[in-house]
This record gives sequence, C-alpha cells and structure tokens, in this order.
Amino acid sequence: MIQKGAALIIFIFSLLYTNITIAQTDTLIKDKAVSKAQQVYFNGIADQAAKFNGSQYQGYLVSFQDGHPYFKFDYLSKGSITYDGLIFENLNLLYDEVLDCVVFQDNTHRIQLVNERLSEFSIEGYNFERLVKKDNSPLINTGFYQVLSRGKINLYKKETKRIIDKITNTNELTVLFEVHQYYYILQGDQFYPINRKKDLIKHFSASDPKFIKWIKSSDLNFRKDKERSLTKVIDYYNLQNQ
Repeated sequence: MIQKGAALIIFIFSLLYTNITIAQTDTLIKDKAVSKAQQVYFNGIADQAAKFNGSQYQGYLVSFQDGHPYFKFDYLSKGSITYDGLIFENLNLLYDEVLDCVVFQDNTHRIQLVNERLSEFSIEGYNFERLVKKDNSPLINTGFYQVLSRGKINLYKKETKRIIDKITNTNELTVLFEVHQYYYILQGDQFYPINRKKDLIKHFSASDPKFIKWIKSSDLNFRKDKERSLTKVIDYYNLQNQ
C-alpha cells in the first residue's frame, strides 16, 4: 500500500511539473509575440508620423560652443517610452529641453513624438512623466518632469532651457543657454513647489514634527546640491512612511 501511495504521489507531481513547464513556455512565447507586435505597431506609428503629421525633427542649424539644448546627452541614448499606453524599450532617444519634446531615431530619420500620446519615458535610467498643469496648479507648465523620488510623496524636477544669442567682442554670434530648474512634490492630488529647505520645513511642520527635526539635523547642503538634498529628504520620508 505504501509503494502504491508513493507511486501515486510521484505520478501527480510529474503531471503538475509538466503542466507548469508547458504554462511557462506558453507565457514566454506569448510575451515575445506581444513584444514583437508592439514594436511593429510602434514602427508603423513612426512611419505615419513622419509622413502625415509633419513631426520630423528638424534639429538646429547652429553649432553650440557652450552647452546644448538636450537633457544630459547631446547624442542618441538608449531609453524606453510609454506611447499610446504601450511600452517600447531599447529605443534611440533624445530629450530636447528647449522644445520640451522627445525625439526617436528610426532607420532613416528622427521623429518628434507627439507629447499628448507620450505619458512616460526614460533615458539612460533617468525617468520622466508628462504632467498636466491644471487651474491653480503651481506647475510651471504642462510638460515632461523628471521623477526624482516615488512613494507616498513624489518628487519632480522641471528643467527648462532657452536659447540666447550673444554677439562677442569680435562680432561673432555665440549661442548660449539660459537654464532654469524647478522642484515640486506631489502629495495626494496636490502639487507644492519646493525650492528651499525652508519650503520643506514649512510644508511638514504641522503634520510631522519628527521629520522636521531630522531635516534640521541633517548635514545636507541645499544651496550647493539642491537636487541631491531634496531627493535624500523625500526618499527618507517615503522609507519611513511605507
């Protein structure tokens, strides 16, 4: 009886293992098919955008001696996008901060993606979301904001660039960039501008005195490295409020 029982257990286990293996194989094949279908779909979007939407990226006709209009990199970098609700990875991208647009390189040309259809993207590990400025919102505008921290509170950074033409002493035209940076936290459904240590203390003073004490005692230097300091503070808050 014991031998029969053991044989039955082995038989049942073999059936379960076979079914699991088949299910995993089917899932893998399905995932590959979906990924391939998404890529074909996106390539079709790119072709149609270039032909019918007039969104071929024109770039700039001037050369830049000091700085450039792009985020971090002035060359195509690997990234991903969420476009029309679908995720596409391993793409060649540029983020133009002057025009606030994302550029995709296909086989033949560069395409300026439609902002309203692009909800998220990443470039070399830097993540962005498209935020919409609503009535009475402190956001500077509708556009792409870098995500510095996610959790109970999200921390966003908006960097804008504006081209300035300057005539040198030798009557040569030099192109410069005026750069501005803005920081916001999202708590609940409300955005709050945060640009100084005092802004953080004021925001949390009534609700979390222990957190305020930690901020005041920290050795973070908001003046020298605002982005790093703000990110450290919000990361710590999210860790304590998981």
